[in-house]
Amino acid sequence: MTVVADSGPLIHLSIVHQFQLLKTFFQSCSTIAPVVEEVVTQGNGRPGEAELRQAMHDQWIRLVPVTDQALIQRLTAPTLSEVDSTVIACALEIQAAAVLSDDQAVRRLAAREGLAVIGTVGILTHARMTGLVEALKPLLDELIANGFFLDPAGRIYQDALRKAGER
Repeated sequence: MTVVADSGPLIHLSIVHQFQLLKTFFQSCSTIAPVVEEVVTQGNGRPGEAELRQAMHDQWIRLVPVTDQALIQRLTAPTLSEVDSTVIACALEIQAAAVLSDDQAVRRLAAREGLAVIGTVGILTHARMTGLVEALKPLLDELIANGFFLDPAGRIYQDALRKAGER
């Protein structure tokens, strides 16, 4: 499966030391220059920076230019940044199977455009269900402790634990 990554999952998976799951689960992973700028340049020394730099060096995450400026403009909305619109445009241009994003506005637009969406919680849940991680709850709790917006009493958290057999 080919996916286009927004910055969120790259950073969040790094926080819980599970960045390698991207390589495990996806045939091809691409991203755009502004995401690299955010994670590597602006995020210098922070989670995701070294992991993304290495993944690009090893060429299992590749940088893809977006050429259709009209598509980006069509996708632009008040709730989305230009970077968000460009992530979706990239996925459409390269005919990606999915978009990796934790941002609700990006997820909604991707779904409206017919793209599958998966985020950090989905990747970690799948990793737990396939035995690649021993437990999901500690990873989710670590994300929350590091500022990830997820309510432990909420549906997403509880559904993830239920799917993973931890509830």
